[in-house]
Amino acid sequence: MQIESITHQGLHRQNNEDRFLVNLLDNDCALLVIADGMGGHAAGEVAAELALESFEGYRPGGPDIGAALLNQMEEAQKRIMERSRTFPSLRGMGTTLTALFITGRSAFWAHIGDTRIYHLHKGSLTRITEDHTIPGMLLKKGEITPEQARLHPYGNVLTRCVGCDWHKPDSGTFGLTDGDYVLLSSDGLHDLISDEQIAAFLSVDITIAEKLDRMISACLEAGGRDNITAVIARI
Repeated sequence: MQIESITHQGLHRQNNEDRFLVNLLDNDCALLVIADGMGGHAAGEVAAELALESFEGYRPGGPDIGAALLNQMEEAQKRIMERSRTFPSLRGMGTTLTALFITGRSAFWAHIGDTRIYHLHKGSLTRITEDHTIPGMLLKKGEITPEQARLHPYGNVLTRCVGCDWHKPDSGTFGLTDGDYVLLSSDGLHDLISDEQIAAFLSVDITIAEKLDRMISACLEAGGRDNITAVIARI
């Protein structure tokens, strides 16, 4: 397995509230986590960092990896809520949180918010996660198209986040084969380039680092209005 990651502040933000974690445990096993913080001042950064701390040093194991990931999501929620109660200046902070554990040819995931997981298999791109946003809700109901959802004026309004009232994460599993790609991205990436563009970037025959560089460049050319973070794993 090959893994590369990148983050960029973007062109309009004063700081970068995105955080990511990559733990390559061996050639067939890896933990990937991405968080996009929200809140005034530095609160978003704090929320994202607390969420990732819940996964640092963590090694999913046992008979139910999916349940183990959900437990860590709950731990992240507890950490953020406790810090918010202790420091009034941090009240109202929260974060998206998307975690993926790859073991052999199986991928287990848990997710809250609008960070995403994509899976490219034989040139076909599948979005694994759903956005917990107003346009994400409308898209799920079939009331708007994916492109309308991407350009929706309320695209950054979350309906679920870690640190808000407790919401049960989405979770699941999917299979992998040699040559597949998995992408974790913050909304600063997938709000500015389409799924078709993402599929094209992942499919081109260049290194993973070059794929990431091209994605970042495309987002900056499209305005770079938010922090941009991406993690790519090639099986």
